Parts: sequence; C-alpha cells; structure tokens
Amino acid sequence: MTLTPKTRAPLQVLFPANGTVHTPANTAPGTGWPVTFTDYKFPVSGQGTISFTFKTDKPFRIVLASEKDLDGTQLVLEVNLDKTTVRKNNGTDPADVIAGTTEEKARLDVGCEIPYWVSLDYLNARLRFGKGEMLPQLVVFEAPLNVGTDKGAAFNYKTLRYIGLATMADTPLPTVVDHLLWPMPVVLTPPPVLVPSDRLTLEMIARNEATVVTSLPDACQVLYGTVAGPDIKLDTPDFRDFSAAINYSIITPGCMCYEKLKKKATEFGKPDPLATYLRITMGPNQGDSPGSPFVLEIWPGQHYSPIHDHGEACAVIKVLHGDIWVELFPELNPKITKYFTEAVFHAGEVTYLTPEYYQVHKLVNRNQPGNMTATIQCYRYPNDSTKHWEYFDYLDGNDIKKFVPDSDWEYLDFRDKIRAEWAKAGNLVDTNRFTKNFPVEE
Repeated sequence: MTLTPKTRAPLQVLFPANGTVHTPANTAPGTGWPVTFTDYKFPVSGQGTISFTFKTDKPFRIVLASEKDLDGTQLVLEVNLDKTTVRKNNGTDPADVIAGTTEEKARLDVGCEIPYWVSLDYLNARLRFGKGEMLPQLVVFEAPLNVGTDKGAAFNYKTLRYIGLATMADTPLPTVVDHLLWPMPVVLTPPPVLVPSDRLTLEMIARNEATVVTSLPDACQVLYGTVAGPDIKLDTPDFRDFSAAINYSIITPGCMCYEKLKKKATEFGKPDPLATYLRITMGPNQGDSPGSPFVLEIWPGQHYSPIHDHGEACAVIKVLHGDIWVELFPELNPKITKYFTEAVFHAGEVTYLTPEYYQVHKLVNRNQPGNMTATIQCYRYPNDSTKHWEYFDYLDGNDIKKFVPDSDWEYLDFRDKIRAEWAKAGNLVDTNRFTKNFPVEE
C-alpha cells in the first residue's frame, strides 16, 4: 500500500524544484508561516497519513490543503515547544484554533530526530498526530473534526489532499531525512500475530487478533512460505532431544554454548552476560537480506537483545521452542528506552516486521535459566528496495551503533557438534531432566 517505500534508498525529491513559498493573505512581510508544498498528495482526498522525519528545535506546521496554495480549505497542525494545536487555516488568529494540548508527549521533541506524522480521517471525522511508527498506540494527540460546519463556517475536510511544511518567517524548513506517504488513515493496529488464511475465523477478524500473510509485502510472504510449515522444527525423528541438548550445552560449563555465550558478553558494549544470544546461520548472504536470510537464534532463559532495528528489511520470526517476548519501540532513539507495547509468542507461533511496522524491538526470554527459547529469524529486503542496509542498528547507551550480522556456527555443523556433545553427556549426567525443559537445580 505504500506509495513511496520507507527505505534507506535515495528518497524522491520532497519539494519541487523552484517551488513556490505561499504566505497567507494580509500577512506583513517577515511575519506569519510561509508554506512550501511537497510533491506529495493523498491519492484519495480526505484521507491518508504523511510522516516526516527530522530534528528541529523550532516550531513547525504540517499543512493539509484542498488546493496547492492557501486559497481553499486548510487544516493545519502546529507543533510548538509548549503546546500543539490544530487550526482551520494557516493564520495566527487564536479564534481559528480547533483543538489543542499542552501535554509533553504531544509537544516538540528538541534534539531528537523523530518521525512526526499526521493522519487525516474524514470518514471518522478526526485528525491524529503521532510520533514514530504510524500506529494507533503512538497517537499523541487527536482532534475531532466537525465535518460540514465549524464555528459557523462551512468546511469540507473531504477536499483536503495537498501537503506542505511551514515554519515561522525567516526560519528555514527542517532538513527532512525520511518521509512516507500512506494512502490510509491510522485506524487499527495491524496485529503482530501472523497466521495462514485457513486459520482465520470471523471472531479473530472482529477482535483484530491476527494478520494473514497475504496482507503483507511479497518479501514477507516468501519468507513465511519457507518456514511456516509443520516440519520446520528443532526436534526431529533422527534427533528427538535436540532442544534438550541445546539446553544442556547452555548451562554446563565447558560445553560449546556455555563457552560461546561467555565470550559474547561484550558484543553489544559494556560487559553484560545476559545481553547475549547465539546466531546459527543457514547458508550465506545471498544479496537479498542483511546477512544470512535464515538464522536460528538461541535465547537462554533471562537473556535478551539490545534495542535494535532491522535495516528496514522485511522479516518473519517463528518460535521453534519455548517463548519469546517482543518489546516494541516507536523508533531507534537513545532517548526512548521504554517500549510502547509488548507481545509474547509461543512455540509454533509466527510474527513479522515490515519497513513500516515493528522495525524497532527488543527480544527477551523471560523464562528462568535452563529454559531456552529457539526462533528462526528470516530476513529479506522489500522487492522495490534499491539500496540495501547491511546492518542492524542498535542502542549502546547514548549511541546508535551498527551490528554486522555474523554467525556463531553454520546450522549443520552446530547440529552435529551438539549431537556429539549430548551423546557424551549421556554417560555422565541424567539427561532426562533436560528433555522436560525444566529449570536446572542450583
């Protein structure tokens, strides 16, 4: 549904060459809020979402207009240091303010490079303002629209289509580093649970409980089709104790997983033995994903990843064993370390991410030590991506750093080594306690 993919590829020119700056009528020179219209417009007038990513400490306005000038109907969001308001024109008369708030979450984020977005929803008669990904949970301010008339004057918000940016006179526009046009308003959260269409029920649709794979980008559909089958699992007839053997290797000093995890304690910055997990790759980088497209990740109990993003790639994650908690963040920003929502996925369940949704997360195994989780992480760049970002960016204190996707073992080699280690252990310990995946006694 994206008209302009959100990608690290070169963006389309946001403002037309030699674009005209529009100033409201009866405005003295050097005053007011001159508007520069973008080349964007909503495909369907009266609805859509526009997002601009930039860093600024100056007030700004996002202007929606029925004409690519200031002669027709307008709706203006002004984001300031002390308040945010919605106006029915681009003027300065306080009487033209439709709604406003002084809540901190809805004000300007000084010093942060952040996506600011506006969702126009004529059918539901509201304007939504949010920060980060375009999700209902990230709405920071909502203004009801009195469709038809407002304060005695006729307004037809359904005619709004053109999009501009404005700052106060003699203040340059902020440098927009990313932008995204979405033809739909922000209404429902796309459920992070991914299911095949033959598992979807009427009740699930009514409760908005799951996303079907056919509604996702082609790249996600390819990944899902590869790993969603029932035979994509750890424990197989020829190695029924694979998961138990991994658990044993994790908690036993001298074993391969235990020793590897110990060496990785500084992988993401300062020493932290819990901020570690194992990456078991399946095949080389084929040029269509950041690193190997298929990675078995092993999460010991109580271990977690840093907060990170995925280079705006598509991904499908299937839980093969145990449980994984996914903490979701609106953006990758050192000033934002509290997740806005979380979800837990159990063995056999599948989740996903796209360039627009769920890019920034932290994975956590909250089970006790001795209860590992295994996931198959699958990555693929969107089909229309023209520049690939070969890293996962992550937070390390106040810094954003780049992680080059690496490999602790290749899958077949790892499986053979674990099998040999487990066979040797069978003569030394009671392996039955590991097959039940219970916490190991101290």
